[in-house]
Amino acid sequence: MPSFSKSAMVLLLASPLLAAVIAVGCSDEPQTQSPSGSGASGGGIATGGMGGTGGVGGSTGGAGGTGGTGNIPDAGPDGWVGPDGGFVTAACVNQVYQCGDTMDNDGDGLIDWQDPECLGPCDNSETGLGVSIPGGSGAACVQDCFWDSNSGTGNDECYWNHQCDPLSTAPDYNPEWWNGDKCKYNQNANTPGTPLSCNELLNDQPETCKQICPELTPNGCDCFGCCVLYKGGQEYGPVWLGTENGLGSFSCTLDKLDDPKACAPCTQVKGACFNECGKCELCIGKDTLPPECFPPPPDGGMGGMGGSGGMGGSPPEQCPADVQPCGLPGQEPCNFGFYCLTGCCIEEPK
Repeated sequence: MPSFSKSAMVLLLASPLLAAVIAVGCSDEPQTQSPSGSGASGGGIATGGMGGTGGVGGSTGGAGGTGGTGNIPDAGPDGWVGPDGGFVTAACVNQVYQCGDTMDNDGDGLIDWQDPECLGPCDNSETGLGVSIPGGSGAACVQDCFWDSNSGTGNDECYWNHQCDPLSTAPDYNPEWWNGDKCKYNQNANTPGTPLSCNELLNDQPETCKQICPELTPNGCDCFGCCVLYKGGQEYGPVWLGTENGLGSFSCTLDKLDDPKACAPCTQVKGACFNECGKCELCIGKDTLPPECFPPPPDGGMGGMGGSGGMGGSPPEQCPADVQPCGLPGQEPCNFGFYCLTGCCIEEPK
């Protein structure tokens, strides 16, 4: 994850990503690593709670609580039981979309950020990896920030052109294969709105873009929706999440990552608008972390054994130092006005 002006952003995921749960965990499989190592408090409904005996981490282990009782919380009619009794609505500027409306729109038992196919509050679909907001992925060939509230470059100055993508050659013309040779590779292509060349856009972006879009971009993705994703522990991509089926609908889903017609290959813009998926970061489809990501606590202790206790603290790479981590058992929900995206609390776009 890059250094932020980021307050922060939903990996989406093969096994539910942000279904990986914060203090109210709900991943389909038990986590073997809890993120916090203080042994502080009982776990309530968080996974990873061992109950009862107090923490033994370091020299000041806290008292253990009753511990967790399962992977999926006992949700009420309005969702999981959080500090306010349920989910809090998350807005994309002044609009509430499916991934922030506190409802399980696709009936899979996962709400908003918990759903692996929710990639932030500016996502209006819980059934696929396309964001499905008005304007979709923009005009043919030309792209702006994939993760914000609109498909125009005027407010963010993010520019990319699929004519600049070396993969856009015959016979496939990826990633916009349904447009035929309309986006045919041309390293000298002119991109509307900017005098920057293909090479300049690939390696840098205007300052306004760098201040707005990277903080909304999930781990493993660039600002233009070209992402590396995971399914069953295997890495796929990069693929373009804006891939269409030739009939005007988004086609890329987590179960079609190996289908180049559904999730078309793309070249990532890595110069200045890219959010790397690090070893100890949650990413789209990657909802667990290896044990080595959890450092041992001071003095060689074993970490707390209470409900929010862990195996030695939050992974140091999970989020920047000034950003609240989320999405793993024992981690607190994001504060109001923030959204849990690929393991970090991002500020809702204003």
